[in-house]
Amino acid sequence: MKKKFVFIAILSILLYVTSTAQDTLPNFTVRTVGPGKAQVSWINNFDKVVQLTVQRSFDSTKFFRTIFSSQSPWLPQNGFIDNNLPDGYKVFYRIQYVFEGGAYFFTKSQSPVVYRSPRVPDDVTPDEPTKKDEVRIVKIYKPTKDSLISTINYKDYKHFKDSVSRTTKDTLFYYDNDEVVIKPYVPKPVWKPSQYVFTSDKGYIKILLPLAKLKHYRIVFFEDNGNEVFQIKHVKEAELLLDKTNFIHAGWFTFELYEEDKLKEKNKFYLWKD
Repeated sequence: MKKKFVFIAILSILLYVTSTAQDTLPNFTVRTVGPGKAQVSWINNFDKVVQLTVQRSFDSTKFFRTIFSSQSPWLPQNGFIDNNLPDGYKVFYRIQYVFEGGAYFFTKSQSPVVYRSPRVPDDVTPDEPTKKDEVRIVKIYKPTKDSLISTINYKDYKHFKDSVSRTTKDTLFYYDNDEVVIKPYVPKPVWKPSQYVFTSDKGYIKILLPLAKLKHYRIVFFEDNGNEVFQIKHVKEAELLLDKTNFIHAGWFTFELYEEDKLKEKNKFYLWKD
């Protein structure tokens, strides 16, 4: 869930820097952003939007099929990258948005327009500071160079880069000055000791099962490589201590705790050397 939230935040940043010429719903923008890819983006100024979907068809008035459903339809700015643009066919997009109470509306359909980088006016003289070769477009990919998110002007890219740094823990990997890949931040898993099977301060393995006399518990212990060490087929006491000698050596061990033959917990513990 967290990964999805981070992606939505990044896409919203991209849309912010390209939305100055875009009107609000029911108007929206569709443009091609690469071979077989189209970007549908919109600005939502309505309150209480509970559902928003993007639909596609080969006809401008009928046969529309939903290809994207926004997880955050209330966002003021959002968008969607269609990575399956049919080659050789003219396609049409429209947006359906639903309000609280059930009222719903469809936008007019439109086809993607080819995205063109800003051009320098023909009447610019050579001695003026703005030149055609100074117009740069940066391509943004995520999470690999095979997945294009957007193409933005280099001037806007500076704002995007600062926004990623301030609002996310993702990193930007540069293939060259004009191609950037967003590498999502993946937090390292934090181990949380079990409340049922754990190492005591005296080095014993302590088992706490308050309902042991009412329910059937079984525990299977494994080496860190997955090989079974031994198991207790029926834990009959609410509190039980196991000596280290049952585990032969120090190190990590895993266990599976079953309650009424259903897996209740899978975790691990560490045994220190004496």
